[in-house]
Amino acid sequence: MLLCSMVAALAALATPAFSCALPHLDLPEDNSGLDIKLDSLSNTRVKATITNKADRPLNLLKFNTFFDDGPTEKVGIFKDGNPIKFDGIMRRIQTFDLPISAFVPISPGESIEREFDIASTSDLTVGGAFDILSEGAIPYAEANQTTLTGAMVFKSNALQLKIDGEMAATVARAIQPLDRRSDVHVCRNSAKRKALMKALRNSAHLAGTAASAAYRNPRKVQEYFHTTDRTAVRSVAARLKAISRESGSTRNGATRYACEDHWNRCEPGVLAYTLPSHNLVVNCPSFYNLPALTNRCHGQDQATTVLHEFAHAPGVHEPFCKDHAYGYRSIRRLSTRLALNNADSFSLFANGRFRRRFRVIST
Repeated sequence: MLLCSMVAALAALATPAFSCALPHLDLPEDNSGLDIKLDSLSNTRVKATITNKADRPLNLLKFNTFFDDGPTEKVGIFKDGNPIKFDGIMRRIQTFDLPISAFVPISPGESIEREFDIASTSDLTVGGAFDILSEGAIPYAEANQTTLTGAMVFKSNALQLKIDGEMAATVARAIQPLDRRSDVHVCRNSAKRKALMKALRNSAHLAGTAASAAYRNPRKVQEYFHTTDRTAVRSVAARLKAISRESGSTRNGATRYACEDHWNRCEPGVLAYTLPSHNLVVNCPSFYNLPALTNRCHGQDQATTVLHEFAHAPGVHEPFCKDHAYGYRSIRRLSTRLALNNADSFSLFANGRFRRRFRVIST
């Protein structure tokens, strides 16, 4: 989600977009527009207080934030400095034509509280001391609007919890174990299957091209990942190569791919989602409204949505990417550490002008 990450050495990977020359002055300076305070309520239950420190009302995007009612990652959880596995969902959202229901309005000086239980999406039954933290960038629209115009960068306080493992075990898990006998990757709708197969082939070609471009164009790696360090470039290329391989492995890959949502996690504004703990990717209805490939710089399409979701799958490449930020404006505001672990950085990096030389695969 747009948050979490406390480990200083998440030296892994990123996103491909090679030449969308949007002016850097296009980025609003909103480094201190939001104040996020985390408090412990009881054992694994946490309260987040979100305060608008800006001088104007805003519409904050709810997806993958504290406002999201779904089992998304709202905080990073650490024990002895090591991240705890997240067992919820990671979603790719639309960045255009969003419904008003996708936003939460907040006035200047207003504080909104949200409560959640971290044991619903992580196994904390070992108990003991844990640290939690949330950081990232929340996209926003202006008051009463639904067009994203910027992103509020934030970092919460670090909160230490003393957790009773037996009590944590009584919390209902948000994602139940999947029936491994169910053949979820079978797509019985021929039109959706055709679209998905085309998207997979385009993703394979696109990710492979982007991996090669990462070595040739360090200026673009700098633009999206804020570094030209050779190790980072190799990490970016390695993840993209892995995504290319997985996209081309329709029979024996590490993931399962469902062309329809059998788990009722889709809603207006969500294109697809991944269950990292199951290496399962699921398309939402709006996925099929996207073009196979867009000609719009930093636009969204089916191929880069597949690429984005495979960045979330640990079976493709580890550590798997989080959703620290969405959209070009937001990802440009991330630190190098977060950018290298952000799925949308990969899909945007892959969505550059070099694609003009890329022929859409139509069969």
